[in-house]
Amino acid sequence: QPKQMISSGSLGTMGVSLGFIIGCKLANGHKICISVDGDGSFNMTFTELKTVAEQNIPVKLLILDNESQMMVEYWQRLFHDARYLAVTNTVNPDYRKLAGAFGIKSLYVDNDEELEDVMREFLFEDADKPVLLHARIERTPCLPLVAPGAPLQDMILEDLESEGGFDASAAPS
Repeated sequence: QPKQMISSGSLGTMGVSLGFIIGCKLANGHKICISVDGDGSFNMTFTELKTVAEQNIPVKLLILDNESQMMVEYWQRLFHDARYLAVTNTVNPDYRKLAGAFGIKSLYVDNDEELEDVMREFLFEDADKPVLLHARIERTPCLPLVAPGAPLQDMILEDLESEGGFDASAAPS
């Protein structure tokens, strides 16, 4: 069906996922609404957890935490002569405690063995309440992306410049 996924289109609009998902859930109360956000992006707007809690907006918030801002790092490498600034997040908050401070249920996973059970709980338990899942992940390329001033049809879909390349199966599809 159309209109089942909202995305910034990999245009580097950090911090929009939490606001997007609140709006999606308010407009589609009968549907499961899931935010998939990186730690760098989530850190920009996590204050909206207060709104989620106060209004009991039953959204599912998945934080993919690789302690970095991979799209920012890629932009700086590809378009700014590898002059890196503020691309790591080595001092992230404890997202479970952050959610708990607002009375929001939180889950954590950092391995494949527990992933299926944790995802089942995340998606299907507590359907009438917000749930946050903090997932620790490996650093992988943040692709696709669009170069500054380039049209969408010229998206960069793969990393051909990295030393040794990367495992393409680990990159988002």
